[in-house]
Amino acid sequence: MPISASIYSGVTAMKSFSKGVETISANIANANTTGYKSATVSFSTLMNDSIKNSQGSLSVTGVKTDLAVSGEGFFRVLKTDDGSEYATRAGDFHLDEDGYLVNSSGYQVQGLTGGAAGAAPAAVGSIRVSQTPPAGAELLSFAFDKKGNFTETYSDGTTAVTNRVLLQRYSNPTALKLTGANMFTNFENAAPVGGLALTALANVPGGVGNGTIEPETLELSNVDLTTEFASLINAQRSLQASSRIVTVSDSMVEDTVNLKR
Repeated sequence: MPISASIYSGVTAMKSFSKGVETISANIANANTTGYKSATVSFSTLMNDSIKNSQGSLSVTGVKTDLAVSGEGFFRVLKTDDGSEYATRAGDFHLDEDGYLVNSSGYQVQGLTGGAAGAAPAAVGSIRVSQTPPAGAELLSFAFDKKGNFTETYSDGTTAVTNRVLLQRYSNPTALKLTGANMFTNFENAAPVGGLALTALANVPGGVGNGTIEPETLELSNVDLTTEFASLINAQRSLQASSRIVTVSDSMVEDTVNLKR
């Protein structure tokens, strides 16, 4: 192998293993992040990463807007500024000042909406506390159930299911790309089961493979710190070895140049 080729190989390997160290470090840093899915790294020509879609442990919080998924489904959230949508497993939601169920970035959780007493929610949209309670009544409380139903209880003693959270699962979840704030894109390559658009037929919690909603609960990170630290050590050693290849090859080039003088 020519010396120049060994230098190129060493540099390429350094880039790859640097990416590996970066990915593993991100996993370790997010060990306590709600719903975080660790990324795995594989060596090809360059280092590629993909998410590890295993179930994280569930932790009961008692907060009514905290939701966890037990199963393979993801929540879908909408960024209203530009209409872009994301998938997430982080269910640390809250109600904003307009009554919408939103994540920590203010993106609106998607599901079936428009329900009222005697009428189930049917329109796909952003989940929101009903703005039209029964005449003369006020909202007293609300709660989610395992099927994602959002039930409101009013001061006149009546109740209504006004919304229902929908979940989307993917045939190839490892193709999802992390964009930051624990949200994912690249839906088309991940191949949503039942199609990209959310529907009552394909995306209800409890449906085949979607999983169920665990109310007042959060899914913890699925990062295994023991495995991650072992992988980090291996990646760092490989990075050092690649750096050594470049150093030795450079010395050989220098010796060759000196011979010609």
